[in-house]
Amino acid sequence: MSRLWRRSTHRAIHLLLAVAAGAFVYSPLRTEPAAVLAVQAVLFPLLALSGVLLWKGAALRRLGR
Repeated sequence: MSRLWRRSTHRAIHLLLAVAAGAFVYSPLRTEPAAVLAVQAVLFPLLALSGVLLWKGAALRRLGR
């Protein structure tokens, strides 16, 4: 797996998660307690993790060596 392909895949996942978060904010689902819990427990942590991976991914890979 090349670095370019890996970064492009991470970027696409991050953008899909951001679109899902935006759709949640502007949809009527934000009043459903189960949907709010799913977003708070799954979507936002994954979005934050993918953002950190895009931001500091190279440094994390260097630490892993």
